[in-house]
Amino acid sequence: MKRQTFHIIGCVVVLLLSCQHASGLSHAQSQTDTAHGVQPLVELDGQTIQDFIPDHVQPLIVPQEIEQFLQQLESTPPDWIQLRHDDMTIQSERLFQLNRQRDTLRMDKSPLLKQPIAFLWAGLLRHYAPEFQGFTIALGPELISTSWGIVRFKPTDLPDYIVAVPSHDLRKKLLTRQEHGEHIDILVICIGTLVPDESLIYGFSHDGHHDGMILPVVSIQQLLYLLKP
Repeated sequence: MKRQTFHIIGCVVVLLLSCQHASGLSHAQSQTDTAHGVQPLVELDGQTIQDFIPDHVQPLIVPQEIEQFLQQLESTPPDWIQLRHDDMTIQSERLFQLNRQRDTLRMDKSPLLKQPIAFLWAGLLRHYAPEFQGFTIALGPELISTSWGIVRFKPTDLPDYIVAVPSHDLRKKLLTRQEHGEHIDILVICIGTLVPDESLIYGFSHDGHHDGMILPVVSIQQLLYLLKP
């Protein structure tokens, strides 16, 4: 368990993915990125977010689902009051010890660590990429208040290409909306599994409120893009 510096991102952190082909990228790598991150942009059409999540995947969308999963994985939330200290060096040491202890205990719960999970990040359509007939996406985290603390999922292994490809008719509508200066928000369903050796990171927010935070670290295996109504 490495020491972590915990920073809450008060505004949406933009991970702006370029659609230019990276220098030296092999054909096989390009195909993998395309299959992974270049996905259809789907309209909800009266369906719920859960309708798009495969049956074998555990949805962690609403606070109750997250709290139940954390209870199965960790049993009890940390004592945030006991962890706080005015001296940041002491507080950091307490967090380091907590994270190291819980990482060790968590390794006995391998089925849960291997369980595919789904969570939401916010997305914003950026530039139209003709080579993909889709839009590059700016990504940002969702902050979810739970009885355990604020939860912010931390994805890893994101693909180099993150592009939402709408249908022909929808593409024309979206381009027109962008021409009129409209910002187009989407929902990004991230599907993956927890990183085994550092699956949860406990810390505090740095937004002035000093709230307890939990960062589940998830290796991403699939992305789904939904147009917000």
